[in-house]
Amino acid sequence: MHRLGQFAQPDPRPRRVNVERVGINFKEGDVKYRLSLFVAVCLILMACASAPVARQIQNSFPVDKDFDTTWQAVIETFAELNLPIMNMEKASGLITTDWIKLDDPQASDCGKMGMMSSEVGRRVKFNVFVKRVGNVSEMKVNAMFEALVQTYGSHVIGTSSCYSTGKFEKEIYDRVLAKTK
Repeated sequence: MHRLGQFAQPDPRPRRVNVERVGINFKEGDVKYRLSLFVAVCLILMACASAPVARQIQNSFPVDKDFDTTWQAVIETFAELNLPIMNMEKASGLITTDWIKLDDPQASDCGKMGMMSSEVGRRVKFNVFVKRVGNVSEMKVNAMFEALVQTYGSHVIGTSSCYSTGKFEKEIYDRVLAKTK
């Protein structure tokens, strides 16, 4: 009933499909039930995860040696551990590292991953600040921790922030302190 170049108007009456004929058997409220079930399963899977816990840690330590001795001990510690130095400036007393693979899971709290993701590693980036306090010195270790996280079914690795337990900072301090004796 239409001529070439003109478009037919859609039929304003809705088409009826016999779903029983094609094998689909939807009952009243079935879609809502399935959606609710899907949401509940997702929430249960996410509920298995827990957030990391922030805590007060000691990251500032007294060193009963002069600045130059402490600075030298910090440099020797970095060299001994083969730590990648990003910045080192003796005048300001600051040494910073690049990201380093962390093998000790007790050094940071990254929480618990959910069922749909897994932790594939941890890393730390930190700085050491040495300052003069009279004729002795003080050393401060500031560390940032991250968990490397992979979602199941994906090759993409993301990161998740973690909190320090204080163990890493204390270990750096103990190594530096041992070199000052």
